[in-house]
Amino acid sequence: MRESTAVDDEAGRLTRRELLQSAAGVLATMSIGPSAAMARDSALAWIPPGVFTMGSPASEPLREADEGPQTVVTLTRGFWLGRNLVTIGGWKSVMGFGVRDQLRRVIADDTLYEFKGKKQTLRSFMQFSRAVDPGEYLANEDDNLPMYYVSWLDAIEFCRRLTERDRAAARLPEGHHYGLPTEAQWEYAARAGTASATYEGPLASANESSSVLDSIAWYDANSADGYTGKGFAVRSRTGGPRAVGGKKPNRWGLNDTAGNLWEWCSDWYGSYPGGHLVDPKGPATGLERVNRGGSFGSSAGDERSANRAANPPAEASAYRGFRLALVRG
Repeated sequence: MRESTAVDDEAGRLTRRELLQSAAGVLATMSIGPSAAMARDSALAWIPPGVFTMGSPASEPLREADEGPQTVVTLTRGFWLGRNLVTIGGWKSVMGFGVRDQLRRVIADDTLYEFKGKKQTLRSFMQFSRAVDPGEYLANEDDNLPMYYVSWLDAIEFCRRLTERDRAAARLPEGHHYGLPTEAQWEYAARAGTASATYEGPLASANESSSVLDSIAWYDANSADGYTGKGFAVRSRTGGPRAVGGKKPNRWGLNDTAGNLWEWCSDWYGSYPGGHLVDPKGPATGLERVNRGGSFGSSAGDERSANRAANPPAEASAYRGFRLALVRG
């Protein structure tokens, strides 16, 4: 994998030629952060167009029923995808506040959202109390940690603000915007040309720990190893979100597509149709949004490339974050 500044002039715009001719994994630097300290948020990897099989075969250990039927997907357009999840530091540079104030906003929100067929506040759904200091619900707050307690709605607002800011500064290529990857884009990028359960290889049927996963993911079997500071109970120990990029990336340069935090995708959750799809965007409507990749508190089966989860778009959890996509349209 080679590095590229991917800027064609002092405004920092990506050229159309670079967008169309880049090789998989080439890194572009986008000015998400206000300083070099935010470089981890500014690296986007080029994901080329291609064809892959979404979902898992019936023979894959730890497979879930909603991972089939396997569906052949053609992605006709390449796109840029964040090498890392958006960090607390990157979030602050765009939104102006960190994870503690984000959680304070969640607890104070009196909006009634739809959760599991019932209208209620996010505070009630998450079992938070206004009488408790937000710090009681937090893990560590370092800038290099992935941003957590972010709902799908929050992630979309971040993308909107960043698009608006970078367009005004002439940093975006014409016709492009920041958003969340589709579920198909996410799995295609996470697999990076592989077809096994993880990009590092297959997993055994025992849903405990895995030497394959230990090299690429923070998950429930290892997320407490060497952990310091505030955190959450993980297998009777203390774990939590870890600094981005601490494990082996896939061959396209993406970190933490297995473990650390679940990642929101743009799609409504729905069943796979099987057959062959071109540039799928998921169902037109739904109740829950897809998230992928597993987290520091997830078991081995959740870290597989095909594994899926679905949650209400207003839910903000300590186990979910997001990764930026830069796409046309």
